[in-house]
Amino acid sequence: MAVLADAPPKPAEIPDTPAGHFISAFITAYHSDDPEDVRAYNRLYHRQTTAESWKDLYRMTGRITPVRIDARGPNGITVLFAAERGDAFWKEAVSLDPADPMTVLDAGFSLADRPPEFAIPRVPYAELDRMMAAKLARDVAADRFAGTIMVERHGKVIYQQAVGLADRAGKTPVTMSTRFRIGSANKMFTAISVLQLVEKGQIALDATIGTYLPDYPNTDFAKTVTIRELLTHMGGAGDIFTPEYEAKRLEVKTPADYVKLFGNRAQDVSKDGKGAYANYGFVLLGRIVEAVSGQNYYSYVREHIYAPADMRDSGSLPENVAVPNRSRGYTLNGEGKLVDNADTLPYRGSPAGGGYTTAGDMIRFADALRSGKLLSKALLAQATSPQRPDGWYGFGFLISGQGVGRNWGHGGGAPGMNAAFRVYPELDAVVVALANLDALSADDEADFYANRMPLGE
Repeated sequence: MAVLADAPPKPAEIPDTPAGHFISAFITAYHSDDPEDVRAYNRLYHRQTTAESWKDLYRMTGRITPVRIDARGPNGITVLFAAERGDAFWKEAVSLDPADPMTVLDAGFSLADRPPEFAIPRVPYAELDRMMAAKLARDVAADRFAGTIMVERHGKVIYQQAVGLADRAGKTPVTMSTRFRIGSANKMFTAISVLQLVEKGQIALDATIGTYLPDYPNTDFAKTVTIRELLTHMGGAGDIFTPEYEAKRLEVKTPADYVKLFGNRAQDVSKDGKGAYANYGFVLLGRIVEAVSGQNYYSYVREHIYAPADMRDSGSLPENVAVPNRSRGYTLNGEGKLVDNADTLPYRGSPAGGGYTTAGDMIRFADALRSGKLLSKALLAQATSPQRPDGWYGFGFLISGQGVGRNWGHGGGAPGMNAAFRVYPELDAVVVALANLDALSADDEADFYANRMPLGE
């Protein structure tokens, strides 16, 4: 039987086992606003979680309720949680050391697909529009959303709305022409750039980085890691948001600058690191696009993606350049107050993320992509199919959902910015939401509409 999202599912009973005790301690610490409770949890299970990181997560989820438990003996467990805020489900998968159940071998808290037994009822468009308007009003009043949402179905825009403020100091309202920073959603443009060059025979998926960047500083990395591995976050390339980067945040202006900063770093071949989400890998892909095409990254994307898709309001101009209609971003500080995110922004968006666009441009991007203007339909199908053993990523595209909820696209989240871009093949629908607030502000609105959209209409 379907369960309404506004009616919390019945809590599942946590087993009286070492793994169950871990979950109980985790929930207690996660729900607490006292940093000492997190420190006590860390001491008990030899963890290194920070109270601040959990506070940020809690702001996204609210309280979490265990709704399904899959035990793997006394020392292993996977727990599915329903979140108080939004439609998202989360999971915690834990393995403890049988010889010492207070030692954690593996644990991770992450987003999860909504199971069929918790499906949300679909409603007629008129009812959905009413529900969406009420939700947007609540979320704007609570500073949980300011931005745009646009939905296309069967090639026609069926819903669009702009709410909140684009500039709080100037009291400038959001309009459908407002440009929002999109964080990692920009990875799609980088992936498409690479795949266009693959189709031209200028890049091979299984060639190594050194094939295209013969002067790459770390020669072992260059002759080991492939283009395919970078596109799928399987190359152990690592992140870019490090203390070294923060010290030179406004000096790092081009893909070559990032390579200069990180090019001597070794591949992360650890169990968690090799397949971890790797922003630096996409910066490297952008540098490879430059080396192969002979154009700088930004010019290539403008000419080969924005122009054919008629994306007139998209770009990655530096933050010190005045861009008409570009919103300001607002992030919650440690005291829970919204502050301008200017001090966190890079010099300009990179191949890993950070450009800006409008909801309308992202709909036009979806149309161009699905029509074959940017990639062949065969290669797009490959790029938007699982290319990792764990199934959550293709070539520059996130893949999630089940049944009619199956979707591909990419999100983006950083302080003061959140983007959701999803294509639902079974529904023949595209859902875009953009916000100038922290994650998961846009994702939450996109989820709400997509999960309730009527079938077969």
